[in-house]
Amino acid sequence: MHALDINVSQFGTSKENADHIQSALSRGLQELTPAPFAHDGTFVIVGSGCSVINYANQIREDQRQGKTICAIKGAHDWLIDNGIIPDCFVSVEPRSRVENLVNKNEQTVYLLASRVSPEVFDHLSDCKVMLWHSWSDEKECEAFKGHMAIGGGTTSGLRAVNVAYVLGYRKMKFYGMDSCLDETQTKKRFTGEGPGAVIDVICGDRTFYCTFALAQQAQDFQKLYNIMDITIESVGDGLISAIIDERKKKGLKT
Repeated sequence: MHALDINVSQFGTSKENADHIQSALSRGLQELTPAPFAHDGTFVIVGSGCSVINYANQIREDQRQGKTICAIKGAHDWLIDNGIIPDCFVSVEPRSRVENLVNKNEQTVYLLASRVSPEVFDHLSDCKVMLWHSWSDEKECEAFKGHMAIGGGTTSGLRAVNVAYVLGYRKMKFYGMDSCLDETQTKKRFTGEGPGAVIDVICGDRTFYCTFALAQQAQDFQKLYNIMDITIESVGDGLISAIIDERKKKGLKT
């Protein structure tokens, strides 16, 4: 199995993101510190891939067992609608996406990268917000010079892995991190969002259909094993789960 070779850039220009960073720093927020909540050592990342809707009960049980539940994008409101208050929400998204946070609450800790849109910070001003800084190009990093930066892939889901690692977690569990379209090839998220351009991605003897961004996420996901001493479990049938299965067949670290 060969890693994909796709070049995709993150949203937001360096100037725009630097402005967001300066705005975030001016708010005087507490910055990310190790272990802001109790946990059993497992960080559960709940994405908004189409498969996630099948696993509300399983996620609920994970939380009951003491695992940290981390929401990404629209999974935040979906979890709460299903009676699961996420322990945290992670975002590296510079576009204003307050529509994903209708069910904001006082229990969830909102772990926002400083490049996140000021509108999101404003929307969450009455919630528990912790600030962290996303390593990116040199111009962005200059805006938070002197502060620790956290690296990772191009998506909030993959950055959440890096945030979790800094917090001391070494076991990751994914739900809804499909990194591919649904079986109809028309939806990329359970919220019904349609894709733009679609490409075929082959993993083992299976073909998945992805947007360029989803394919890039799958490619970046594979790099985690080269830089972190972690184990990852992916629940549901998607491209990332298939990659893990192929790695197991080849005797590679999962």
